[in-house]
Amino acid sequence: MTARRHGSFISTHEHRRFVEFADAVRRHATIGVCHGPAGVGKTLSARRYAHWDLAEPLLTEWGPRDPADAKVYAALAQARTLFYTPAVAGSLTALRQDLSPLISRVNACIDQGLDSRGPDQRPAPLGRIELVIIDEAERLTTTALEYLRDQFDRGNIGLILIGMPGIEKRMGRYPQLYSRIGFSHRYAPLSKDELVGWGTVS
Repeated sequence: MTARRHGSFISTHEHRRFVEFADAVRRHATIGVCHGPAGVGKTLSARRYAHWDLAEPLLTEWGPRDPADAKVYAALAQARTLFYTPAVAGSLTALRQDLSPLISRVNACIDQGLDSRGPDQRPAPLGRIELVIIDEAERLTTTALEYLRDQFDRGNIGLILIGMPGIEKRMGRYPQLYSRIGFSHRYAPLSKDELVGWGTVS
């Protein structure tokens, strides 16, 4: 298939397959594992799906609202997705400290995007978030992975773990987590036609 360029982003066949995969994980509220070599576009696709390039500056520099932020609210209300990259050897403490304010901020933006102040219909602790994407998931410790599994169980959400080839085998060592995996997606390199048409993706 021919890739389509959107600004600096290339919508490849593999990106569109990732969107189908993420939609399925979100819709079925299951766990999905996405694996592939470095540089094939896994992170770019995940950030694109979550509208994270648009939302991250607002979520990071949390402060007084601006009318221009409405586009962020609308994007997050559409995606209902939180994207997170843990630090190397990401501990449970660091994970909880990072995710807690991020969950609150994403939910506040979703509420604004939905123009809704009514009671939240989704169970705690994730609120209106329907999908959490963890990039470079192999960085997480065993206890941090178990915490995510518990949040998945309590929140009835979709969870995507992205990593290098072999991460799906590592997940097999954690029966409680592995038994909940509903989808496994291999993110393949660009096809020859896409390489000729667009060059490589970094």
